[in-house]
Amino acid sequence: MKSNTEPLDIVIVGGSLSGLMCGIALKHAGHSVTILEKHGNERQSHMTGICLGPDAQAFLARHDTVDKVFHHRSYKVQALNADKTTKVFVKARRDVTSWDTLYFRLRSCFDSYLSSYYPSPPDPREIDGTGVYEYEKEVLGIERTGDGGQMSLSILNRKTDELLHRKADLIIGADGPDSFIRATYLPNVERKYVGYIAWRGTVPEAEIGEETRELLKSSVTVHLMHRQHCILYIIPGADGALEPGRRLINFLWYTNETPEALEDIMRDGVDGHRHHNIVPAGRVHEDVWKARLEHAKTAPLPGPLLEVIMKIRRPFIQVITDVRAPRAAFEDGRVLLVGDSLSLYRPHTAFSSTQAAFHALMVEDYVAGKISLEKWEEKLLRYSDLHSSQSILYGSFYQSPRVRVLLAGLRYLAYCCVDRLKSWWDGEKPLLRSTEYTSEASPRGTIAVTVPFYR
Repeated sequence: MKSNTEPLDIVIVGGSLSGLMCGIALKHAGHSVTILEKHGNERQSHMTGICLGPDAQAFLARHDTVDKVFHHRSYKVQALNADKTTKVFVKARRDVTSWDTLYFRLRSCFDSYLSSYYPSPPDPREIDGTGVYEYEKEVLGIERTGDGGQMSLSILNRKTDELLHRKADLIIGADGPDSFIRATYLPNVERKYVGYIAWRGTVPEAEIGEETRELLKSSVTVHLMHRQHCILYIIPGADGALEPGRRLINFLWYTNETPEALEDIMRDGVDGHRHHNIVPAGRVHEDVWKARLEHAKTAPLPGPLLEVIMKIRRPFIQVITDVRAPRAAFEDGRVLLVGDSLSLYRPHTAFSSTQAAFHALMVEDYVAGKISLEKWEEKLLRYSDLHSSQSILYGSFYQSPRVRVLLAGLRYLAYCCVDRLKSWWDGEKPLLRSTEYTSEASPRGTIAVTVPFYR
């Protein structure tokens, strides 16, 4: 690449959260940044929840230029028993927003995109470079230029079917778990089904009874069953609304399903085709959802959970998968992998957006010459090992036999030990993210733990 004192021409493939975070950080560093998004100008959302972990908070403190509160704060994680009694796991402050609210905030920061969430763009800064978001642009090829100094991309304009070509000093693959960039360099690394799915949906808070609203007011609520569990928590409503009564209740029910059962569950309710990873809202087959509601009644789910699931109008289904790439840098550092393209976590730790923020901050340091390529890649892969194994442990705890939990725990412990030793040797803080929480079971007050949370 050019000297790190010169502005770079950077292309980011993928316009979701990870791509936008990298784009904002590099734009703020004075570079010319173009995001190529395969789909439309506004990414499709299912109103999923987003937890703003430590790295996300650090990213926003450095790069967020929008002056508006956009998250709901919960203070504890509690278990809801079958008799509707509750037991507090830990008192844990968590800032929770929705995918839509964060996405449109990042768009506002990156390319001054106007939306109902953020109708006025933030003021530009004198040191900023440029940020351009090009949609319906699909990358079909990537290669080194003849002189070896830049990378060349072949791009399909999906609106006109025109084939375009352009060069870049740096390409960042942020194109998700089915990444084209990753497949180009690591064709044998693919996302895999882990054996369970999430039945999901949201309900307006105003439609829920006072007892349930009080239960969820400042808590993340979990209901545990045999190898399945449910989760309820509050997220912002339409246009990021945070006022009580205008917010949404986010519902998830994780169940183990065989690959054969998925053939029916993932069947489109409109045209009958088989979805691979998500059945979008409005496309879940009526018979499939009716059967799920009947199961909720006969299980039975506790009253608050049953109340919420029965009022979901537009459910959607998410197949839980994971993937982890063994490399993050290619072409002598001219091509990088970030976000879910590098490592897709199971959702129980709610670390997807936090990983995206960590990667963006690390990319910022690498491009500025503050860290070597070798060190950059080592830290990204170690972070990935830690939090991927953590998410597998939590998923195994809720959904798998005990022997699998034990094996997952040993694997996670091994990665923690490596992280501690490596960080001690380098004189740095460990990469494992934990926060000080007050435990109900701890007479000594606060303890350092990483609490499972859920998207």
